[in-house]
Amino acid sequence: MTQTKIHAKQTGKPNPPPGAPEGGQWGCVKYGGDKTALLCVILCLLTGVFSGCGLCAYACPQDEKDAYRVKDQIYDVHGRKIGRAGDVEFYP
Repeated sequence: MTQTKIHAKQTGKPNPPPGAPEGGQWGCVKYGGDKTALLCVILCLLTGVFSGCGLCAYACPQDEKDAYRVKDQIYDVHGRKIGRAGDVEFYP
């Protein structure tokens, strides 16, 4: 008897996070977290602490997390509102 292996990849989260309405779209949001703070410190060390160039790292945040967009609102995976779609960088 021959066994066939099936490899399946889940392409997304099927259900909305707790407390969020259905009918939305999963994606990710960029935010200023640990990676962005580290980049800020490195830029400060390379360009001088008082130059202010380190703060430019927060203009291009490097951290990402899963998010859910529905009706112009963005929710995290725990169902907490992150913000409005126009205020947050959301990528489907």
